[in-house]
Order: sequence, then structure tokens, then C-alpha cells
Amino acid sequence: MLTTVLALLLSVAMDSAKPAVQNPGFEAAPFLTKWTTNAHAMQPNGRTPTFTADRYNAKEGGQSLLIDAPELADAAVSQKIFLPVGSLWRVTSWIKTQDLNSAEQASSGGFIKIESPIGDIGSSAGASGTTAWRQAEATFRVPSPGFITLNLVGLSRATGRVWFDDVRLEALTTATREDVRIFAEHTSQRPINAMQQGQFIEILCNLIPSIIAQQVWSTSFEEIPPCKFRYKKEIDEPFRPWYPDGAVEVAQYSLDTKSPFNGARSQKIELPIEHARAGISQDGFYIKAGVSYKLHLHMRGEGNVRVWASLHGAGRMIARPVPLGRAGESWAATEGVLRATRTIDNATLTIDFEGPGTLWLDRVYLIGSDAVLGLWRPDVVAALRAMHPGIIRFGGSTIEDYEWEHGIGPWDQRQPFTTVWGGLEENFVGIDEFIQLCHYVGAEPLICVRWAGKKPEDAAAEVEYCNGSVDTHWGRLRAQNGHPKPYHVKYFQIGNEVDTAEYNTTVRAFAEAMRITDPSIKLLSSFPTSSLLDAAGKSFDYLCPHHYEIGDLVREDRNFQDLQDWIARNGKGKDIRVAVTEWNTTAGDPGLLRGMLQTLGNALDASRYLNLLQRRADLVEIGNRSNFADSFGSGLCLPSRGGFTSRPRTTPSNSMLERRGATQCAWNDLPGFPGSFRSQT
Repeated sequence: MLTTVLALLLSVAMDSAKPAVQNPGFEAAPFLTKWTTNAHAMQPNGRTPTFTADRYNAKEGGQSLLIDAPELADAAVSQKIFLPVGSLWRVTSWIKTQDLNSAEQASSGGFIKIESPIGDIGSSAGASGTTAWRQAEATFRVPSPGFITLNLVGLSRATGRVWFDDVRLEALTTATREDVRIFAEHTSQRPINAMQQGQFIEILCNLIPSIIAQQVWSTSFEEIPPCKFRYKKEIDEPFRPWYPDGAVEVAQYSLDTKSPFNGARSQKIELPIEHARAGISQDGFYIKAGVSYKLHLHMRGEGNVRVWASLHGAGRMIARPVPLGRAGESWAATEGVLRATRTIDNATLTIDFEGPGTLWLDRVYLIGSDAVLGLWRPDVVAALRAMHPGIIRFGGSTIEDYEWEHGIGPWDQRQPFTTVWGGLEENFVGIDEFIQLCHYVGAEPLICVRWAGKKPEDAAAEVEYCNGSVDTHWGRLRAQNGHPKPYHVKYFQIGNEVDTAEYNTTVRAFAEAMRITDPSIKLLSSFPTSSLLDAAGKSFDYLCPHHYEIGDLVREDRNFQDLQDWIARNGKGKDIRVAVTEWNTTAGDPGLLRGMLQTLGNALDASRYLNLLQRRADLVEIGNRSNFADSFGSGLCLPSRGGFTSRPRTTPSNSMLERRGATQCAWNDLPGFPGSFRSQT
């Protein structure tokens, strides 16, 4: 009865709204009325695709849309349509192609794609070569807040001609139930690997700072560039500046670029008055009663000035002032332990000195005694460990501009740097810290190695640092940094999101140099293409797509099938597996729309995608969800001062994985999805 009522209400709502595609046959004048074009050439100075009304090739009516790209390009038209949340729809279009070609993709264009605020949620199969008129279709369910973008993709990194005509939108009012049938049978030969539940940590704006116990903002007094993207500015970019404190009316403050200890500048304070006290303060520290906080900094001075540090807040002292000694003429490290007597989520750290004299400060950091491995937030590490990630990836967007050698050795000697998405990375987490975290939580480390601007010997050096004996150059340096035993890292990925012809022709040399250093390692590709397999397929143990459209399971499953076909044709008999080294519902939509990633509905999308990975257990061994923390609202863990919010998720634990293979689970409400899902028993 309830199902009938819901179906009736949904039908009435859709009839009253009467949503439809505007100008569905491109018959209006001008012919692209209600449609938005998006096109760009893939090569510098290349010709941009053209959009024309073709009166000689029409499936319905008097004309059709022709998209023509004589040179490699992307081209599409789109239309935003408002629909009832939760309703199910089918969109169709007649499509025809001529000489459609891409050297890098199995399908070159000529397909429908449905986008929503939480990512792609439906698509039709693409085409290549020359095809007659065919009716393509895509089925989708509308997520909140109730609109989708219908895209007619003419070309995707391709050349050729594509026609579209008679675009229609149909409500599927009968599919109001979701029936699940579970069968106790194994439908994969290989077991579901725990590495399908992998996590992903990258150096990106506030991601690393949000999960470590080091709390000082701007440790080296550097200029901090803004992040290029954001979810909520006050969360993504917490503004916690150093500010003058004490006898500010007589003290003079400046950022000194002459001979700083770390980075490009240091804090200089001049105080000419005898017995006066002046210094700097910073707010926003989470301080827990009973925890000791080690303050570490470098200082130098004139006048043999005495320096102190304290923690206070809410009108009371949180940790009694501790002396840091006298500042001499040369830079010197000093430490003080501040023992907290109360818990407070907005304490103030003050560093001051007594005049007359001058004080310079640089590389200041504060870490509590409860930090895991001396660095990581204990609550965040506990959450990560509870997820039982089989593997954790270290890399991402910044990696192709990252110098890993600058992230090893003492923290005081590491220079802060700007990530590719902006912000300032204080450089407390490098290879050593990452690998130790993985070992602590029982996960395999997966290290993404920089390809851009590097040589094979550079990649081999990184492998040697991780796995070489103390008799090797880089192994000896690792030992000097306090880690004499090799880490035995198994998994290395060469490059992040690189799919160029140069990569295809040079990556084999990278792989050979890395394997000479350690023959036992497993190598992962960057973006997989058929030409990469032709050029260097046997160099890799894994092909690594990135899936940021998991709401569109048909599309992702189709991609897995393409990869399986490529391996069969071009893998030269090698047992190459798939590792999805980044996946989520979307990697875009910076801003409040990313709040959709924190909904229970999106948790269901993630669960269904995990079932897809399990269904493909014979092919897919590794999956790294993007990202573990922060990441502009998309992280599983969204840390704040003194706590964090866990994003809704339906990720199983390792103990739930079926080691012998996946069982079968059929979802009856997914028109267009070939086959069935897999589920755990």
C-alpha cells in the first residue's frame, strides 16, 4: 500500500512539473537555443571543434547537431534540468559518427553523460570509427538538491564528426522498489583483497596539517598563499596568525629576510625598554589536561635576552610559563615542556622576552606527548586503524612537483613549500613518517613516485631509500635519519594522472631502474591507455584508473571491462591487475556543493561501488578512496580542534571480507546495469 501511494505521489509530482529537454531536436533558431557548448583543442594552437546545424543528416525533423573536430579535441553540449529528488529517469538520443578516433581511449565520444552536484550518475556507451544512427540511452536517479546536467559528449580527446538528434527524457515511475536478492555462491575465482579498502593521503592544502598533532600555524613565519579551492573557507583555511603581545606600544615587529634559520624569513622583535616584556602570541590550540606539550623553536638575539613560553586561555593559565633560556648571537634550538592543567579548545601560546634587546624566532612547533609516533593525532590514527585499510597511498596532485628528498631528515631542516592547489605545507610528513604510520595501522604503503622532470635514476633512488641496505648510498642516509632497517615497501606507482605519449615511451626505463634496485617491488602505472600497454605493458603489475564518477556504476564497470580487454589483447600474457588508486563520487565542485559527499545517500553510492570492486575481484586488487581526511569536505575524517566528524560510510571491516571469493547480490532497480553486484556473506 505504501509503495502504491509513493508511486502515485511521485507520478503526480512529475506530471505537474513536466520536466523535459528544451530544443531536443536542435530545430530552434538559433539551433543551439537552451544548449551550452563546451569545447577546446587538446594541442597548443589547435583548431577548436565546430558546432553546426546539419540539414542533410537528420534522424528526426529538419536538422541535427553536428560536432566536427579535425584535430584532437574535447567537445560537448549540455543543458541543466530540474527534476524531483529520488525520481528515476531515462534519457535517449540518436547518435551517428564518422571517422571518430582516439589513440588513447576505447571509446572516443558519441555518448550521453549525466552529471549531478555529487558527480556523474549515468552514461551511455561511447563509440569509435564510423557508425550509423543508433539510439543511445542512460538511466539515472536524481540526487538532492534536484537537478542534473545532461551532456551530449561529441568528442573526448578525439578527432572526427558526431551527430546528435531527438533527445528525449522519460520518467520511469514503475521502478519504485529496490529489491535485493543474495545468493550464497562464489562468482570470482580470486578472493576479495583487503587492499580494495585502501585509503589515500596526499600533500594538499590542509589535509596533512589536519591529521598531525603539530598545532602551530605558520611555523616559519612564511607568507601563506591561499588555497585555490575551498569547501568552507573558515574550515579549509583556518586563519590563526601570530600577533604582537605584551609591551606592543614600545616594541617594534618585523619579518626579517636576512639570514633566517628556516624558509625565507624569521620573526624579529626589538624592545628598547628595560624590564619591559614583549613577544608574539597565537590562538586556536586544543590543549588537553594531563598532556605535556613540547615546544620546539630556534632563536637568536642581541642583548642576551631571556625568553619564556606559556599557554593560557579564558582568563586563566593553562600551563605555567617555562624558561627557554637566553638568546645568543647565533641561531640555536631550544625546547620547553608545557604541562596542561586544564582542557581547553582555544588556548593561546605566548612566546616573550624581557628587554632591552632584540629577539629573532624561527621554526616554532608544539606537539603533545599523546601524539602517535611523536607526530600523528591519536584520535585520527585510531579512526584510521579502525577502518582496517589494506593499503594507503601517498602521492596525488602535488607529487609531480614534489621533491621527496626535501621531506626527509630533521624537521628543522625541511623547508615549507606551496602545494599545487595552494596553501603552505609545513613539511612534517615525508616518506619516513608516512611509512611508519602505515606500519603502525597494519597497512601496506603505496608510494607514488614523481615522473615529471625526473630521470629513471631518480625513481631508483627513492626505492633505494625505502628498501636499500645500509651498504647503499640512500639506505645509509635512511639509517642516518634514524631508520637503519629497510622498510620493504612493495608498491610503487610511477607518476600521478599522466597519460602523455612521452610517458608511454619513457616509463619503461623508470620501471627497469626501479626493479634493478629492488626486484621484489610491484609497479603501478599512471592513467592507463591502450597505447601505454603497447609501449610498456609488461613493465607494470597494475593498471591504475581514477574513478571519480562512482554514482555511474555502469560507466565504471564498462571501464573495468575495457581494461580487462586491453590486458587480454596487449598484456603479452602477463597477469596484470587493476588498482584504482583514487576513487570518489566527484573530485570537483569545490564549494558547498561538496557537502553532498557527507550525506547518507552518497554513503550508499560508495557502498555500491565497493560491491562493484568485489564483483570484479578477479581483476581489481587495490582501491584507494580519495581522500582519508579533510580535502575540502570530501574526506572520510573531517578533523577539527579536539575532535573530528566521520563522514557517513558503509565500508566493511577486514573481518567481513570473504577470502574465498565474492558472493552475488542482484539489485533489481538498476536498469541498464549489466549483470549483478557482489556482496559479502
